[in-house]
Amino acid sequence: MMKKVLLACALTSMLALSASASASEFTINPMVGVSNSKAMGTKAAIGLEAGYSDFVFGYTYSGAEKGQNMNTSFETDVMSGAPDVEMIQVSGSERNDYKAHTLYLGYQFSVGAGQLAVKAGAEFSKLKAVGQYEFNNATPGQEAVDIAELSLNTASSTVIKPMIGVGYYMDNGLNFNLHYTFHSGDRDMKGTGSILDARGTDAGAVSYSIDDKDFSTVMFTVGYRF
Repeated sequence: MMKKVLLACALTSMLALSASASASEFTINPMVGVSNSKAMGTKAAIGLEAGYSDFVFGYTYSGAEKGQNMNTSFETDVMSGAPDVEMIQVSGSERNDYKAHTLYLGYQFSVGAGQLAVKAGAEFSKLKAVGQYEFNNATPGQEAVDIAELSLNTASSTVIKPMIGVGYYMDNGLNFNLHYTFHSGDRDMKGTGSILDARGTDAGAVSYSIDDKDFSTVMFTVGYRF
């Protein structure tokens, strides 16, 4: 829903600019490139800018899926005060789906054989996560025994973060753009979970935070302005 709203806002604004501007004042600038963040790695990016006189209005999108496996273990007392401990082993996999939409405004100045634009706006991002985990335990001298399987399906609310950027537009239409979004800290996740054990427990609603994930993003795009 958020994606449709942002696209509608971007397209409506660009159409309004084109309707009010003469052919010489209005420009359109499709862009392609890449973006990178520590949390999601390198991913493709696309964008579209509309220009009117020295003003720029733009939209960019980037998204990525990232999966990972996990295998860890920890010790716990079999019972309080007992000399033996049991090992809890956790293994599984999870997949994260990240989408980020950005809307921004800019103003350009004549510099050399082209124009330099300074931009500022906001990024609207959302993260979805699906996880499958198995829990096993083993006491000394015994084989590992399955305890339970946990399934999670969660998503964050839309997070809004500030974006800044610059772009250089050559007189022949070719342009280069560098954008940066400030985005770090916790991200709250909510969804549903189920536990398959001897009782077939339904975990119901779940809520947790992803700590210290750095979603700050550097985006580089190349465009051609008509």
